[in-house]
Amino acid sequence: MLIESNQNAKYKHWMKLKQKKHREKAGEFLVEGEHLVKEAISHGAITEIIVREDAIMDGEFAAAGPIHTIKAGLFDKLASTQSPQPVMAVCKMGLSKIGACNRLLLLDAIQDPGNLGTLIRSAAAFGFDGIILGDGCVDIYNDKAIRATQGAIFKLPMERENLSLAIPRLQQGGVRVLGTSLAQATPLSGVSASGKLAFILGNEGSGVSKELLGLTDGNIFIEMREFVESLNVSIAGSVIMYNFRQ
Repeated sequence: MLIESNQNAKYKHWMKLKQKKHREKAGEFLVEGEHLVKEAISHGAITEIIVREDAIMDGEFAAAGPIHTIKAGLFDKLASTQSPQPVMAVCKMGLSKIGACNRLLLLDAIQDPGNLGTLIRSAAAFGFDGIILGDGCVDIYNDKAIRATQGAIFKLPMERENLSLAIPRLQQGGVRVLGTSLAQATPLSGVSASGKLAFILGNEGSGVSKELLGLTDGNIFIEMREFVESLNVSIAGSVIMYNFRQ
């Protein structure tokens, strides 16, 4: 059946999922585009699929769950991109527990969703075991963050935890926790890659909080040419993760 009205109950529910408070209440979020929908299907995260009336259906989508076809104008209003691909899906929320702790990324109040998504993608690419999202981090289910992960959101274990509690817990488990700061820091090239390691990346404007830096086993910095003041947090994080990749 074709959904033609913005007063349709399902459509109204999907529109609400564009807001964080409604996502959290429903335990669901939207993904857009063929690639992300297929990633969600492969990880069993789909609850229903939404297609624009002019879409040519892929057989893989047809077998994944209930499919709802909606008018092009309604679809485009639901989409968060200007030129959306004609398929999206409703997915179940649920961050998976981190098992191994050989390589972890700890995020302190990362605000930009693009940065968060890129860090998640890089962590998955370089074999990190998981990410702990500290207080103040942007919503992982923000549409920009999801797009930036390019599907890594479904592949990497992630947890939410106050980092002032997580750091001592990790240290007790034999994990060496390193902050990122220029103060009393060791250059990246001088850090041993042996053992279990966790790296803290901080807020785009203020960096890692002084409280958390006071809990670390040491701080590190990336050696750069003098005329470059700093790197974007997602670039810096990717450089660090590549250096300590598994």
